[in-house]
Amino acid sequence: MKDKIYNFIDAVDRNSYTRDIISMLYLPISLVYMEMLAKQKIFGNVFDEKFKYLILLTLGMGMLLSVGGMLLPGRIRRRVYKVLLCVLAVWFSFHTIYHHNFHTFFSWQTLGQAADVTQFWKEAIVATVGVWYMILAYFIPFALMCFTGRYIIDDDAERNLPYAGIAFAAFAMCYFPALIKINQSKSNSGEYTPYYYYTFLQSDLDTSFQYYGIFNTTRLDIKQLLFGSPVEEMNLDDPVEDDPLLPEEEQQVEYGWNVMDIDFDKAAKSTKNSQLKSMDKYFKSVQPTRQNEYTGMFKGKNLIFITLEGFSDKVIDRDFTPTLYKMSTEGFVFSNFYNSVWGGSTASGEYSNMTGNFYTTANCLKASGSKYQPLALGNQFKKLGYKTFAYHNNSYTYYGRNKSHPNFGYKWKAIGNGLKLKSNCWPRSDEEMAEATLKEYIGLDVPFHAYYMSVSGHANYSFSGNMMSARHRKDLPESLRTASEGVQAFNACQYEVELMLKEMVDELEAAGELDDTVFAMAADHYPYALSDSELAEMYGLPKSDIRNNFDLYRNCFILWCSSMEEPVVVDKPCSTIDILPTLSNLFGLEYDSRLLMGSDIMAEGDHFALLKVNGWSWISTQGEYNSAAKRFTPSDDCVLSESEQSDYIKRMNTIVKGKTTYSKQILDKDYYKHIYSFITKKNSDSQDSASSTEQDSAEQTDGSQTANN
Repeated sequence: MKDKIYNFIDAVDRNSYTRDIISMLYLPISLVYMEMLAKQKIFGNVFDEKFKYLILLTLGMGMLLSVGGMLLPGRIRRRVYKVLLCVLAVWFSFHTIYHHNFHTFFSWQTLGQAADVTQFWKEAIVATVGVWYMILAYFIPFALMCFTGRYIIDDDAERNLPYAGIAFAAFAMCYFPALIKINQSKSNSGEYTPYYYYTFLQSDLDTSFQYYGIFNTTRLDIKQLLFGSPVEEMNLDDPVEDDPLLPEEEQQVEYGWNVMDIDFDKAAKSTKNSQLKSMDKYFKSVQPTRQNEYTGMFKGKNLIFITLEGFSDKVIDRDFTPTLYKMSTEGFVFSNFYNSVWGGSTASGEYSNMTGNFYTTANCLKASGSKYQPLALGNQFKKLGYKTFAYHNNSYTYYGRNKSHPNFGYKWKAIGNGLKLKSNCWPRSDEEMAEATLKEYIGLDVPFHAYYMSVSGHANYSFSGNMMSARHRKDLPESLRTASEGVQAFNACQYEVELMLKEMVDELEAAGELDDTVFAMAADHYPYALSDSELAEMYGLPKSDIRNNFDLYRNCFILWCSSMEEPVVVDKPCSTIDILPTLSNLFGLEYDSRLLMGSDIMAEGDHFALLKVNGWSWISTQGEYNSAAKRFTPSDDCVLSESEQSDYIKRMNTIVKGKTTYSKQILDKDYYKHIYSFITKKNSDSQDSASSTEQDSAEQTDGSQTANN
């Protein structure tokens, strides 16, 4: 075998034509090899319907790199190839490690979060160990160039213009047909096409990587970072109609609408910015939600709202977590609540909880600090005279919360700017955070709203890498002691949520304020740091393709007040973006339901949960739609005939396309600052800071901050 290898190398060495061909093809083949490895590892399937785009664009860009290589002298060419192959191997390794850890892709749009990511170096090490074999595989082309490069590229080789021309022709033959095919897929309908994922990749970065690979998606990402991202505008000739599934007798005007008096036409005429004009037209077309029997149910009460790090309702047990069990079964019981992973890990999950909108990268919180946020609960309650507080038991600057949370209307306190806890460990204690903060708002002479972002439930889930897991290992019930270590450690660290809530309930009850305090809680995302086998064990789901199983994202939204006489069961599909409008309605806050991507869960009519799984998928009262497979599965309660289902799917996809088109723009274009200048106030106190913001909307893209109420 060894003799055959040496004979092959000698043959190549003697044949300059063969060496030139190999030299020309080495980079394209290496790039295709890395892309196919990455796609198989991350997505589990190389040869799908997206493969033709991946292979053509990757070969094309590889041949373009070869054009430059063939124009260099031999010794320099070999050195450049080594550098390129090393950089590519490092970059592919980084993406594989990042995805293995966060189950989403890194985007250059979140470059400002780099310092934050480094704080989780332990998780990065664990992720690296988990994909060590992939890293070695990525470096094989580099290693071959290092050890056999002189047989491929002779030191004395000259610039090779003919082969550079051949490489350029090959680039054109691969790249431009792919580009034409992509452009031909452009559509004004609600469908997501290759053109959509190529042009608006930030709307669904994961699918863009699946279509075009790591190299090309990174290239497009950097291009949009430097020159700006294009913004899609929908065809809005036909406004959204009333819900056809709402029975006619229930459409009688029994309740008012959750709307404000907004002159969208005047707003559109005031600006030369086409994107803002499109948004004005879109939000005018959105069907608002009606008020209902629950409107104002909690008016005047206190609110404690908690985003729970990596929480799962699988933790809840009558004996192990009695406080959680009580809250999850005796208040509002949302039996079809889902936690989508929007693409930015904790940051985007928290953003959806707090704003009623979604964003697909982790810079959403930091960006929120400079944009007008009148609908954030902190600002809404502050306007009513509440005292508003926000706490986090990790660094106060992490994800830019030192900018976003004060701008959401809160007095912000975390580690590093005033919050001091008994223990200094990783992760820190949620119970200790409650103990350290409760006295700041209990016993005030005005209502309060306190917001918390927990951290005890953060990965890694092991007894050696998570101090909260180690602390509560002894508290695990016998039923969990036979589970895998990851599942045990996860349940143990989440026990901190139980202790935090018990502390809060006990202190509020002692102060006589428990009946006047509402608790609202939801996770930022499912515990994605658990392995596939651990998730399958804990959720009772098949391990195969579990990350694309909708049931993995089913979770709980806990909404409880001790004064409720009986539970209210709500079986409509809903998700995190529905939390803010639901709370706004329950507390009788003034808001416009058209301006939020989520909607009041208690409102009449059809409702759906939006999931960024298999593309932009959804689950409604009528069934679930898998966007990647373009497959609709009717629910047991579906009232649609087969002939009606097609129109229903088309209508739902149009609604979803509107949300995915405009949710990101609300933040990017500072839309609330623009539109709040055109609201006729219902009372003289409402949003007074907005009344002074008359401006030319061409300046809106600056996003200057004016949101302090």
